Amino acid sequence: MQDTQPPPYLEHGHQLILRDVLAIDRTRLANERTLLSWVRTAVMLLVSGVTLLKLFAGIWPLELLGALLIPVALVAVAIGLRRYLHTRDLIEASDHD
Repeated sequence: MQDTQPPPYLEHGHQLILRDVLAIDRTRLANERTLLSWVRTAVMLLVSGVTLLKLFAGIWPLELLGALLIPVALVAVAIGLRRYLHTRDLIEASDHD
């Protein structure tokens, strides 16, 4: 559902005050940190999956778990990137209003 009200930081017209510019910058940095946490989680899942495959070769439940963790890592990166790009577009759209 789209919000039809203008963003609150545009109450001063189209000229943003310093507080609003800094808030937008903080939001951009938070979005980047969130992406990095998704990537960090994906790397951990990937490394765990490869470790289980190599360390416990021949023990099928652990090999299966390792084989499942690798695609889960790829999904985590895809979700994080999608959320980052969507949020970045929302931030940029609200910044240029």
